[in-house]
Amino acid sequence: MIPTAQAPAQFYRKRQADDRGREIRAIGNPKTATAFELFADVFIPQGTMHNKWITSTGTLFIIPLFGAIECRVDTDETFIHINQVAQVSVKAGAKLRFKNVYPDHSVRFLLFLIKSDSAVPFQIQAYTLKAINKLHNLDVQASLAVHLGQFEGREETVYHYKKENTSVFAYVLQGAFEFQNRLVETGEGICLWDQQAIALEALANNAYLVLIEF
Repeated sequence: MIPTAQAPAQFYRKRQADDRGREIRAIGNPKTATAFELFADVFIPQGTMHNKWITSTGTLFIIPLFGAIECRVDTDETFIHINQVAQVSVKAGAKLRFKNVYPDHSVRFLLFLIKSDSAVPFQIQAYTLKAINKLHNLDVQASLAVHLGQFEGREETVYHYKKENTSVFAYVLQGAFEFQNRLVETGEGICLWDQQAIALEALANNAYLVLIEF
């Protein structure tokens, strides 16, 4: 592991009930207020729907991982495909509906909400993961930085914070990683703050994670 100073951290360990996917709320330093209201790793079985009620006004980000999803926010409906990121302003009390239109396989997507009173226009942008063993910035053009990365076993990298006084949340989609000698496995997350850089190492082949600076 590349040596860096040990950072204060909050773990989000997987519970027995979290068989496939999970939901995490109020991400960040538990001693301070946080704008990171919700993170969800969602699986939808074939031909079914997933409904979500929004409890806070803010900007919602949606990233399909396996397959496209049909998304409805109140009365607005659209398709979001793999290798795309959607962001939309939502108000507290809004109802979201996500539909898996495939008859023979499930879909998986990430959903996260950053609290904000500023409205942003609905937009979808494409991204490409061009290489493994590095973090790819999805360039969401917002107040946060979103990265995806796929790594082979024992590959290492260092993430350098883009701004001062921010936190980093990482969630392991597949495999296992060490974040400054802290083990985080599939379906688990970790939030770190008061740092300028974070070292991470993949502990399995085809290890996959999302990392969000906010």
